[in-house]
Amino acid sequence: MNTTHLRNPNTTSPDSVETLKAELSKVSETVKSMASEQFGAAAEKAQVKAAATVTDLEVAIRKNPTQAAVMAAGLGFVIGLVLTR
Repeated sequence: MNTTHLRNPNTTSPDSVETLKAELSKVSETVKSMASEQFGAAAEKAQVKAAATVTDLEVAIRKNPTQAAVMAAGLGFVIGLVLTR
């Protein structure tokens, strides 16, 4: 039996370590890029949704200014109570 091709599992060659480091670096960059793209898309969706909510809120305030003022005063009162305790 020819054992010259068998490698000792306890030893690694410098070339294989460098190759592994290079591959891990590539994988790391790919994951970082994908995460950045997904975060950007999620942030853009959140910004669009927030803008739509602000627009809806402005419309509701214009339709019912008295109700909006009473709600704002009530909310301020509740926040004041919570913060003083």
